[in-house]
Amino acid sequence: MPQSPQHVLARWAQLPDHEQHVRTVNRAFRERYGQEPDGVWSAPGRLNLLGEYVDFNGGSALPTPLPYRTLIAARLRTDGVLHAESLQLPGAPESRVADIAPGTVSGWFSYVGGVAWALNREGGADLALPPDFGADLLIDSTVPVGGGLSSSAALLAATALTLLELSCPLRAPAGLPGLPVGGCSPDDDALRARLAQVCITAENRVAGARTGGLDQTAALRSLPGQAVAIDFRDFSLQPVPVDAAAAGLAFLVIDTNAPHDLADGQYSARRQACETAARAAGVEHLRDLLPEELGFPELNAQEARRARERAVDDALARLREVPGLSEQVEPVVLTGWIRHVFTDMALVERARALFTRRFPADPRQHPEQVRAVWEEFGQLFTTSHASMRDDLQASRRELDVAVATCLEHGALGARLVGGGFGGAVLALVEADRVESTAQAVAQAFAARDFAAPVFLPLAPGRPAHRDR
Repeated sequence: MPQSPQHVLARWAQLPDHEQHVRTVNRAFRERYGQEPDGVWSAPGRLNLLGEYVDFNGGSALPTPLPYRTLIAARLRTDGVLHAESLQLPGAPESRVADIAPGTVSGWFSYVGGVAWALNREGGADLALPPDFGADLLIDSTVPVGGGLSSSAALLAATALTLLELSCPLRAPAGLPGLPVGGCSPDDDALRARLAQVCITAENRVAGARTGGLDQTAALRSLPGQAVAIDFRDFSLQPVPVDAAAAGLAFLVIDTNAPHDLADGQYSARRQACETAARAAGVEHLRDLLPEELGFPELNAQEARRARERAVDDALARLREVPGLSEQVEPVVLTGWIRHVFTDMALVERARALFTRRFPADPRQHPEQVRAVWEEFGQLFTTSHASMRDDLQASRRELDVAVATCLEHGALGARLVGGGFGGAVLALVEADRVESTAQAVAQAFAARDFAAPVFLPLAPGRPAHRDR
């Protein structure tokens, strides 16, 4: 029987105190290993404002770093052994770095070991680990696992920085070149871009999750407290000034506690269908089938929506004309899964145009124009969710209820975030209605006997970095 929602209260996560968290993991390392770590590194989860299933299709996404982070306290070893422990997960796996390869490590250690392997195989001579390199790692995290907020990429990015910087004392004696930029402090974006590619390879080849690069790029290359548009044709970045608080708005993040797992075949099936269609059409990315200009900055909201829908329909029509494609990709996939990809690509470009080309230079002088931009941005959220639900078929009942409840209580827009099939919902709400909207969602979940959701307070996040 569904529980009565009358006395259900919204359950809020605690906003992490990062400095305290650094001290905690440092102390825990000392207790576990009997000595001080050489340093502490961390990387954030990410909140993707728009753009799902577009990274491996050459589109753009709009992520921002979260204040929830994965931390690694670490100490150098010189016996070639990589040992790791977690404060959340069981086990104390270890392996010789030289023995790590796809299929030799499993579970959460496949992400850690996968980075070591990818640094040696894909990073180039200047990023390869010295022959005797090893490390003791202690991992802790506040990024919700399975929430679609990229806990795995946070682990990958933190590991990449940790291993690279730990290796510095061994590099010269081993005859390896020094790091290309910034000595042993990888703060240069070019180096971070290379590390993101290392992390992508690690997750795809060793951990077995065929992700497209959004999460790893956001964890390493995002800007503090900002959204960035990442164009995955060349991995270029453009800052996008999305300041909800200045407009009297807020982002409400709802961890629905509906499990989210990208390694279960659903994500991979959709990626494979997209790649098959691109090959059949003779293009590198599905993005190549759409017009270059998708933001339509000269058009109002209704006109832009109609132009966007025409562009998507035209791209689908071109695909349908490809000889033999219907034999490789089912019609429902072509008109559903791929339609979503085209739709979300266009939504991101419209969002980019809203904030970089339609937003007034002096917001105080044009409050109505500011409001129109934010209302349309919210509508893009809701359009994306409908596409994820109906076209991509990646939603589930908990996510749909959360979205519908937010909209019923005045949200400007709401959508699922991440790969779907569970995870989190993002809503754009009036700042003074955050608490009441959260309460309404909690009661709606209780009325349906769903697992209780958790609401995540937000603060500006930072990309991966060294903490001490």
